[in-house]
Amino acid sequence: MLKKFIIAAAFTVVAGFSASAQDATATGGIKPTTGEITGEVQLSITGGSTISLNQLRGRYFLSPTTAFRASFALDAYSDTNDDENRTSTLVVLAPGIEKHFAGTERLSPYVGAELRLSKFFVDYDSDNLEVKGGWPNNFNGNVNERNYFGVGLGVVAGADYYFAKHVYLGVEFGYGLNYLTYGDVEVNPANGNDYTIDSDRSTLRLGSSVNGGLRLGFVF
Repeated sequence: MLKKFIIAAAFTVVAGFSASAQDATATGGIKPTTGEITGEVQLSITGGSTISLNQLRGRYFLSPTTAFRASFALDAYSDTNDDENRTSTLVVLAPGIEKHFAGTERLSPYVGAELRLSKFFVDYDSDNLEVKGGWPNNFNGNVNERNYFGVGLGVVAGADYYFAKHVYLGVEFGYGLNYLTYGDVEVNPANGNDYTIDSDRSTLRLGSSVNGGLRLGFVF
C-alpha cells in the first residue's frame, strides 16, 4: 500500500537527519562535486503493496553543476498456463546530461536531456503453436503483443534532497518524443504451414512521463 511506502520513506529521512548531525563536523560538502559518481535505484509500488526496484542510474559530475547520466532498466515477464508459455523482456538504456542549480545546502534541483533506446522481446509457445516475436490473439489469429525497437528524445526535470552526507532521495518527470518500429512475427503452427507477419507498423508519441516512486542514491 502507498501508506507503507510513505512510512518507509519517512523513516529513511528521519534516520538520515540523525546521521547528518554527525556529518556536520566532517570535511567536504553534502552534495557531489567534480569527479564524483552517484549510483541510484528507483523504487516503485507494484501490486499495491510491494516496493520494487525498476531502474538503475549512474551519474558522473563534470563539475558541481553538470553531470553525465545513464539509466538502465530491465523488465522480464514469464507466464505459464497449462501448455502455454508467454515470455517478454524489455531492455531500456538512456544516456543523457543534467544541469544542476544552486538550490539550497541540501536540495539540488536540475534539468536535463536524454536519449532513450528500448528493445522489447516477446515469444509464445504451446503444444500446438510457436510464435517468435509476438503473442497470439486467440480471437482473430493475429497478435496482440509484438516485438519492437524504440528511440526517444526527451527533457527531464527533477530534484535531489541530500538528507545525509552523500545520500539522497529524488523525484523526476519528463516530456519527450518516442518512436517505435515493430518487428516481424514468425508463426509456426504444429499442424499447418509456417508464415510471417511482416513488419508494417510504427508509432510516434509526444507526451509527458512521470518516473513513479522515489529514487534513492549515493555518492561514491
